[in-house]
Amino acid sequence: MVQPLRQYAQFRGRSGRREFWCYCAFLALGYLAIFTVGMILSDATGEQDVLALVWFGGWILFFLANFVPGLALTTRRLHDMNLSGALLIAIFAGLLILNFLGWLGYLLWMSLPGQRVENRHGPPLGEQDIAGVFS
Repeated sequence: MVQPLRQYAQFRGRSGRREFWCYCAFLALGYLAIFTVGMILSDATGEQDVLALVWFGGWILFFLANFVPGLALTTRRLHDMNLSGALLIAIFAGLLILNFLGWLGYLLWMSLPGQRVENRHGPPLGEQDIAGVFS
């Protein structure tokens, strides 16, 4: 789940679907934790300002901390499909213009299997030990 954080700005190489989806689960859990903490603090203080501050501040900090690893992971996923990392620009344009449909397309595209043969970005990933993904 946190392997992309270890490879913080490594844009070379390949990443498989399992790594991508585990990182997505990590992000979802992180945002859920921010939401939960905001709700608990809001109930404890009785003020909506605390809720807004925790949600907005926590979301921004979490987003910024995971922005570069997310870019690197998406680039490595593209490499696994033998595509150029420069397609990341087209992905961002699609996400900004199409919003929901762009995100849906992005998630579907990242679900496509990688190549089972060596390509210009490295050897195939093959079956990895799942313990390495979650540690």
